[in-house]
Amino acid sequence: MRKSVCFYKGVLLGSAALGPLGCQPDQRPVASQAPAAAPAAPAETSPPLAEQPLDKTDFYLSIPTGFALKATNGPDFLVYYFAPADTTVQADFSGGLYFGGHPQEDQAASPAGCQTRRAAVAVLGHPASFTIHRCATGYTVNSVFDSHSGRGWDAQVNAFGEAKSAAGLRQLLAIFATLRRQPAATKPAAATN
Repeated sequence: MRKSVCFYKGVLLGSAALGPLGCQPDQRPVASQAPAAAPAAPAETSPPLAEQPLDKTDFYLSIPTGFALKATNGPDFLVYYFAPADTTVQADFSGGLYFGGHPQEDQAASPAGCQTRRAAVAVLGHPASFTIHRCATGYTVNSVFDSHSGRGWDAQVNAFGEAKSAAGLRQLLAIFATLRRQPAATKPAAATN
């Protein structure tokens, strides 16, 4: 089984979903086995994204219009879920972010009947490694990375989600790439005479 590492761009351009910027196979393909280049597929369109503040933090995430954030507060953590605001809408993907000190790591082994790969996504200005499981029912993604907040209670972030299609997976990873932090403004130093 050949495994690949794919890199996704951390910025959305317009409302187009991002595909991999490039994949690096673990082994080099033999030139005679390379398939002929396929014609370019038409660009997929994705719902436009709107930036939302993650209440009780100084983080922001861009989610599709028509989606809503739901927060769950714990004693020493916060979890934000995003899914369609209208619960009767069947979405191609959903996900969430956990902020806290003890995130749940992804299982090392692939679930039975699933293929596993890793993808690097630029999140908060740093590469984050996402574990992607491709199963018969779709995709699951998981990543744990440093929040760079400098605080203890939200030192780490766990990004997680599910997608029913490859297009949903690309949109989900693109949403995670929009996570940003807006630190509280510092007061200017008092002028001295």
